[in-house]
Amino acid sequence: MRYYELIYIVNSNVERKKIDQIMKDISSRLENTDSKIINHVVWGKKKLAYPIKGNSYGNYILLHYEGGDNNKLNEFDSWLKLSGLVIRHMIVRLEEKPDVVKDFDDEKTENNSEKKSEELAEELAEENKGQLEKEIVEEDKEVE
Repeated sequence: MRYYELIYIVNSNVERKKIDQIMKDISSRLENTDSKIINHVVWGKKKLAYPIKGNSYGNYILLHYEGGDNNKLNEFDSWLKLSGLVIRHMIVRLEEKPDVVKDFDDEKTENNSEKKSEELAEELAEENKGQLEKEIVEEDKEVE
């Protein structure tokens, strides 16, 4: 089977209910191509690398699916370009089946990275403290 990854960006000013509706629309259109959806998760609001249609931010959504009819998939891609639901999208063919993502929570990821940064800072402080103590002991030996 062929596996694909679709990442699309929705206007950041859209409410969550509207995002859910857009996701349902895209899912139903994709299922009409005889494709099977594996993952469909919201990554969250992110800053865009460059402004797109006057937007500096966008809501990123990830969709993994197992490919169906190629002709229908081409129609789906064209529909996605013309629909106006998304401001940008990209479809990539994957080499192997993607893992199932149960839930993607951007805040948890940010909190984990903050904790890791704090732990790293503490470790560095401990190392520096140990290094300073060694230097003080060495200086005391030189003075004696």
